[in-house]
Amino acid sequence: MNDNVRTLPAARLRAINAALVVAGTLLMAIGAHVSVNVPFSPVPITGQTLALPLVVALLGTRRSVAAMFLYLAEGAMGLPVFAPSTLPGAIALIGPTAGYLWAFPIAAYVVGALFDLGLSQRFAGRAVSVFAGEVAVFALGALWLAHFVGLDRAAALGIAPFVVGDTLKIAIAAAVGGSVSRALPALLRG
Repeated sequence: MNDNVRTLPAARLRAINAALVVAGTLLMAIGAHVSVNVPFSPVPITGQTLALPLVVALLGTRRSVAAMFLYLAEGAMGLPVFAPSTLPGAIALIGPTAGYLWAFPIAAYVVGALFDLGLSQRFAGRAVSVFAGEVAVFALGALWLAHFVGLDRAAALGIAPFVVGDTLKIAIAAAVGGSVSRALPALLRG
């Protein structure tokens, strides 16, 4: 962080951090509502896996993980932050898509930790970092989905339909993420 950030009063810094975390949840909610139902799968195509690495690029590891936990809490309380086609409220956190949702804080940590190691400096590093986060989301999501559809169908219903779209999301996040983090003051990335 730069010196201006360090000299902010603690209460103001906490308020800024809280506002940034809430903003991260809003970006995730927008991503959730960019949603397309997959007719043969309980898992919709959403913009969440694009929003997540952008939240990490904007807020850094700690704030983005906090944003993902707050996002889950908002959904559990019934706020309309999850994809419209999924189960409502807290039921979504135990339904067929719950593994994907619960994976978001883990994915934010994975992407953020890799960014913190310096992989955010180049497109290829950002792509590897975002891919690692995607692996966490899809592995946990499909594993949980297997409880509902069986292990043999979980990959076909919960991973395969999303490979092409999420490859494009990885490329977009890797391209945009570097520009976003360079354009923002240190206050946002702290």
